[in-house]
Amino acid sequence: MTAIMKKVTVDNHNEDLVAFAQAIDFTPLFEHTKELAKVDCAFCQPEITTIRGRVHISFMSDDIASQTGAFAAILERCSLASFSNGVFKDEETSELGYWVQVSIQYEHKGGGSNGMEVTNARYTENGGWTFRNAGQC
Repeated sequence: MTAIMKKVTVDNHNEDLVAFAQAIDFTPLFEHTKELAKVDCAFCQPEITTIRGRVHISFMSDDIASQTGAFAAILERCSLASFSNGVFKDEETSELGYWVQVSIQYEHKGGGSNGMEVTNARYTENGGWTFRNAGQC
């Protein structure tokens, strides 16, 4: 699955980053995240946006509250989603890449919401996907 553009301003500073973002296959990231969280869900198509010239790619899964074991009794909604992320160009190598913190985000039935890190992922032109799961150094 690749990302679609939404609210994107392309200029001379980010044209190569936007083109790179459009070519990333998110399937390995989504499969890794689902396996790690031990859930079965679909992800909405990732969306590319630009904010103050920076390129971001955000995504979210379907609701997984019913798959959270004992927590299903207290959760209104729960999903796996990008929390912070960015597309970048390495200053030393000029290699393009994308980094993302994937979090589980949830809302309580009685009100309130929170989230926590599941994995950090990095995708580069030459290296593909690498993952550092929560709790790993």
